[in-house]
Amino acid sequence: MLPIEAFIPEIISTLTNDNRLVLQAEPGAGKSTLVPLRLLQADIFSGKKIIMLEPRRVAAKSIATYLAKQLGESVGERVGYQIRNEQRVSSNTRLEIVTEGVLTRRLQADPELSDVALIIFDEFHERSIHADLALMLSFEVQQAYRDDLKLLVMSATIDTELLSNYLDGAPRLSCPGKTYPVEIEYIGKASRYLADHVLSALRHAFTLQSDGDVLVFLPGQADIQRCIQACQELEQSNVELLPLYGGLPLSEQEKVLSKSASASRRVIFATNIAETSLTIAGITMVIDSGLEKRLNYDVKSGLSRLDTVMISKASATQRAGRAGRLQAGHCLRLWRESEHHNLSDFQPEEITTTDLSDLALELSAWGVTQYKDANWLTPPPMQHFSVACQLNHSLGLVDAQNKVLSAGQRALQLGVSPRLASMLLRCETLISQQLACFLAAILSERDIVVQANTSDICERVLALIEFVQDRTRAAKAYRLHRAATEQAVKLAKSFAHKLGISLKSEAINLVDIQTLVPTLLLHAFPDRAAQKRPQGDNRYLLANGRGVTLRDGDPLQGQAYLIVCDVDGKNKDGLVFLSCAIEKSTLLEHLTPYLNEAVQYQLDSKKEAIQGRQQVKYHALVLKEQNLSQIPKEAFAQCVKDILTSEGLGLLNWSAKSHAWLARAKWLSEQLNTFPQISESSLIAQLDTWLLPYLTGVNTIKQLKQLDIFNLLQATLTWEQQQQLEAQAPEFYVTPSDKRVAIRYDEHQGPTVSVVLQEMFGQLTSPTLANGQVAVRFELLSPAKRPIQTTSDLSSFWQTSYFEVAKEMRGRYPKHRWPDKPLEEKPGRSIKPRGK
Repeated sequence: MLPIEAFIPEIISTLTNDNRLVLQAEPGAGKSTLVPLRLLQADIFSGKKIIMLEPRRVAAKSIATYLAKQLGESVGERVGYQIRNEQRVSSNTRLEIVTEGVLTRRLQADPELSDVALIIFDEFHERSIHADLALMLSFEVQQAYRDDLKLLVMSATIDTELLSNYLDGAPRLSCPGKTYPVEIEYIGKASRYLADHVLSALRHAFTLQSDGDVLVFLPGQADIQRCIQACQELEQSNVELLPLYGGLPLSEQEKVLSKSASASRRVIFATNIAETSLTIAGITMVIDSGLEKRLNYDVKSGLSRLDTVMISKASATQRAGRAGRLQAGHCLRLWRESEHHNLSDFQPEEITTTDLSDLALELSAWGVTQYKDANWLTPPPMQHFSVACQLNHSLGLVDAQNKVLSAGQRALQLGVSPRLASMLLRCETLISQQLACFLAAILSERDIVVQANTSDICERVLALIEFVQDRTRAAKAYRLHRAATEQAVKLAKSFAHKLGISLKSEAINLVDIQTLVPTLLLHAFPDRAAQKRPQGDNRYLLANGRGVTLRDGDPLQGQAYLIVCDVDGKNKDGLVFLSCAIEKSTLLEHLTPYLNEAVQYQLDSKKEAIQGRQQVKYHALVLKEQNLSQIPKEAFAQCVKDILTSEGLGLLNWSAKSHAWLARAKWLSEQLNTFPQISESSLIAQLDTWLLPYLTGVNTIKQLKQLDIFNLLQATLTWEQQQQLEAQAPEFYVTPSDKRVAIRYDEHQGPTVSVVLQEMFGQLTSPTLANGQVAVRFELLSPAKRPIQTTSDLSSFWQTSYFEVAKEMRGRYPKHRWPDKPLEEKPGRSIKPRGK
């Protein structure tokens, strides 16, 4: 008997008396398989419908198949499922297992969920953005429309307190699991290459267990392929090497989940898809790389990057537990035990790290238009939400107040991102609609071309169209990944069905593709228009200001403009994965409402003249520009301001006296709160006040450089402030011999005076500035004007260090004065009078 069986009466009782329950059930308890089945059979839900939300498609199908079998039925009778582009349900279905997007669509279409009595959220610890959204909407439905609707949130590793508080104090219930002991061994990093490390760990695993299958957790598909290649030698020992990842066709995933009695020993290389819901038969050993792929959104660039990062402690626990489902097992962790203590407790919630445009559109359709109005379980970054709303507005899906438009409502029915939905909805002809369906399919899945040498998406569209007509020939001609291409065809047909069109595409040719695809992609990626940079044929600037790079040898290199659909957001100049060339005329035609005309001015340093360029810009891209033959006189002051603002104040006539004044004023403003803040940046910020009014009649750089900057600087201070500057940060220091020496107001060393030592005889103490807060620093010089001592405390110097200095200097400069009583000596020249 599964451990959860003993808790079923309490689960039913709690849901009878309270409409919400948070259930934590450890691995092996049977929550995903037994709880929905027992609730389906409970009197409280007799004749009523239950929806169970399952994060992964293959898990939804697998669980539905298992539960139907327990009832002695086929899938689609009392137990059914619905995932993207596939469903098996009937009028008799009472327990429907769905993936996240399906539940959201149902909630948007029927907020009251009038035929549903219970929603079960399984494996909620994964905290996908859609699971968070579905729980938010379901909870609101329960509060606003259906106080009889029941919610059950389940997981093995979950923050029950957080969820209970969110659900208004929902009851919490914990159930132990049924697992055998798992011996955990930390083996650290034996190689810099993951594949070699895994092979070494597998050899070690086979010495620990002579039978049983091995589950190897890896971060991604490429890592799986490399590891399988590295471990080929094991196949000679009757070991079967199998991949398992989300992009694998469902039929192949399902084969991995089951095991025939005569099958050889298996090593299954999997991503974190195998962490939870999926039960893989025969596993007694786990090798955990400790790594996973995590998508992180950069709000500044608008790009997402796929990072390889360490997993959380909760994930490590889930992975290790896979080895103890059948018998006592082993888990080999490919990191050190000391590193394990530094892992985070849980992985970050997806809502905090991903693009929120889809979520923002869903909330707009729900009636939530402002960040503060959403009942967040975990609030996402506010800036991410704001940027997402702006994108949806630019795509024509919401208005300026973030209220959903009819186009936004239609977009949600398509089951794609807002970008692709905008493209699908803005087609004007049948051919453009067909092309949009193919494009959306290609952009919704992994690349259909194996080891592509070009990022050109037009080539992929042509390949997909030809694949529909002749699969074998097209697969060879374009080196297509068969499974990915089959899935893309399915998706394209699904989009065509939703648009009410046929995909018969005999009329589409390469000219149509090259003509229409750039415009279609511009509807989806208006911020990803890119312009070739002057430096190199493969470097481009996106409209949002981010740099990108084409792979060396890409046939698209040298094209003046591109639309970039998919790009790596990791690096400064991310690598472009999918793009297409676009004509400047197409950009100008379709972006007219968003173009800005402006005049840019810059200084020609050789001619010492200001040049003006009139530009037509689309955000960061300059689409048109021409030189101005003449700078209007009234614009000269503004030209100067623009140049000084961008390049600093060096264009002005800075005398030594002006530089010295600025250094004094800046230093004093840093010492005294009573003195105004003065610096080069503050002067630039106040150009309108102290400089521009004096440019009347100034029309050339030559005239500008004749301006007396010192007087203009002085005029920024009131008479009282000028007196304060002279008193507290004077230009000169007067020595005891009545000699004026300039004070250097050094940014790092403070006010400093360089003076021959003998000039200071009689100066008992160091003078102070800034209302006595800072002592002047003296750089005392030898007769050769070289520094021999630096001090801010003359009193101490005369009493101590002077005698050592004098002793050394007498030998070097015997004709100069080095008296034993310097404070009684007359200040002045260093050389001795004649006859002494």
